[in-house]
Amino acid sequence: MRGVLAGTLTVLLLGSASASSAGTASDKTAYDAAMQCFIANGVEKGNRRDVGDAKGAAAFEAKAREDFDIAVTLGKTLGFSGNRINQDFGMAQADQLPKLVKDRAYFERTAATCRQLGLM
Repeated sequence: MRGVLAGTLTVLLLGSASASSAGTASDKTAYDAAMQCFIANGVEKGNRRDVGDAKGAAAFEAKAREDFDIAVTLGKTLGFSGNRINQDFGMAQADQLPKLVKDRAYFERTAATCRQLGLM
């Protein structure tokens, strides 16, 4: 299923890629999107938990886990080491988490993109 989701995500992001370099570029874009959506789902999980919506929090946690797995799979496809993938997650969280938490409009735009990609 992850392979199907990653492939669908790649096609949605950049269309069908025929050249190897285009495929790599689309995989990188999909990798970045999966990481961003992983973080956004984590933020929404916390928001749901804060208002006592345990069922909603669990659903967003599950989506975050799927996004994590998709990002890791795409990272491996791109030839990234586990260390590189972990570093990328750390950098993405350092960059995205404050924006997603403090700027509601940014969160809503990100969430809309993630929903469009089937990642939220």
